[in-house]
Amino acid sequence: MAFNKDITMKLNRWLETFAITAIVITGGFILHSSDPLFVHAQFPWVWFGPLLIALRYGIGPGLVSTGGICLTLLVMPRLGLPIGDFPTNYVLGGLLIVLLTGQFSEVWNKRLRHADHLSSHTSDRFEQLSRAYFMVRLSHDRLEQNLISRPVTLRDAMINLRNLLLKHGGRMDSETGAALLSILMHYCSLQSAALYLANDDNEIADHPLAQCGKGATLKKDDLLLRSAIESGQAAYQSINSRIIEGQTSSSPAALSSAVWSVDTSRLDQKEQTSYLVVAPMRTSSGKLLGLLLVTEMPFLNLHRETLQIMGVLLAYASDQAESVERASDLLNHFPDCPPNFAAELIKTVRLKRDLDVSSALVMLKVVTASRLDEISRTMERQQRGLDHSWQRTVKGGAQFVTLMPFSGPASIEGYQSRLDEILRRQFGKSIGQEGITMRSAIVAADDPLVQLVDLLEERQ
Repeated sequence: MAFNKDITMKLNRWLETFAITAIVITGGFILHSSDPLFVHAQFPWVWFGPLLIALRYGIGPGLVSTGGICLTLLVMPRLGLPIGDFPTNYVLGGLLIVLLTGQFSEVWNKRLRHADHLSSHTSDRFEQLSRAYFMVRLSHDRLEQNLISRPVTLRDAMINLRNLLLKHGGRMDSETGAALLSILMHYCSLQSAALYLANDDNEIADHPLAQCGKGATLKKDDLLLRSAIESGQAAYQSINSRIIEGQTSSSPAALSSAVWSVDTSRLDQKEQTSYLVVAPMRTSSGKLLGLLLVTEMPFLNLHRETLQIMGVLLAYASDQAESVERASDLLNHFPDCPPNFAAELIKTVRLKRDLDVSSALVMLKVVTASRLDEISRTMERQQRGLDHSWQRTVKGGAQFVTLMPFSGPASIEGYQSRLDEILRRQFGKSIGQEGITMRSAIVAADDPLVQLVDLLEERQ
């Protein structure tokens, strides 16, 4: 889909270039037939066409439009419209203005793309952190309430699901779907439900990936299903309320409103829904992976908190599946690498290649020490909001790897100084002494696997 969209945008750009050039030249012939290109006029109005094209699309299309005007100048004498000597100053002045305008356009378009990527990356990261926070809080509350009857924590269940996704290369198949549905049954008290996959065009598969109880038959025209797909949030039946639009927010406090309630009490019989809940599997980047259809669950469990839990679990599983699929090569070489870390490393490489945005990789190695666990916790606390960390057990100690997006050499120096001060104050150690070493690198536009191997593996 992205490939077809790029082709369409490029085609539209060139079509507009030729169309605008033809319009301004034709307009000159209609409005000022004696001098259609305004060569001898007080102001060369025809140059507004190339200027507009260069301002919108850059130097290349602007030069093509300029070429169209020059070609018209050469053809005009044959049409009985003499222009005298070739207007060199007229063409040169217009060409310089088009070049300046095109350069301005390309510089600011690059800056806008940079800002868009930064905003998108920050938004995705904030969404992931919000979901992770909500899930940790949920796991803690459930652990306190159900420690005896339900000794398996939510964190353990999601780690098992993540390992299963890693084993299957990030693909949602019958085994991973059954594992996810089992978690949802356990924490959301589902009795009859089914999980359906979606393709790249957001079309839902006809057959369920996994189901429990009596399952749920897919009805693509169902009101509740359409509401969930259109809103991008979980939708459920509500007897005495109007449709409530969920707010698109990534903060934990806003998760309580990230659902839709659909009033079914005033609908015609043909518009009645067959489901109690329809929840989409949507990643932080907005990609739809599938739908959860629920037809039976206890009445007392059908409330907003259950829908929050359901939405966060589905979103977390979707993010994990997308991350594993994106970073399959990295994860095959480093099985213990967190999928989110690997996926973000690939994103930073793409940012460097496309927009020349710098990011940093830092590795701190600590040899076996009596206070290794305390050092590990200290390292985790030093992580910034946008950073991604990975603790890797190696022979003779541990490696603490930190990926710092949008960071350069100055950020690495500041990070090293801060760590050195904390280690010296809390543990009486410093970087470069007593078995603590640090290596760093600026993320390049090369293969991310090669860069990570160069940083982590010891050179002989």
